[in-house]
Amino acid sequence: MTVRHEDIISHFQSFHLMGHNNRVNSVWKGMWVAILSEICSYRNKVVFIGRIVDVEEIFSLAQLKG
Repeated sequence: MTVRHEDIISHFQSFHLMGHNNRVNSVWKGMWVAILSEICSYRNKVVFIGRIVDVEEIFSLAQLKG
């Protein structure tokens, strides 16, 4: 299956692990939401505040949200 980055709903739905129960998939999708929301938040800091991109910081902040 191919997911285009313009279609966020299909991208979210593609994060489903076959053969796993709903609890595992809920955690997996929660990680997706945490990481994506932190990327968007950090992108705004880069654009509007002039912050330098730090991938490790983005991942650390996403872990705190997750």
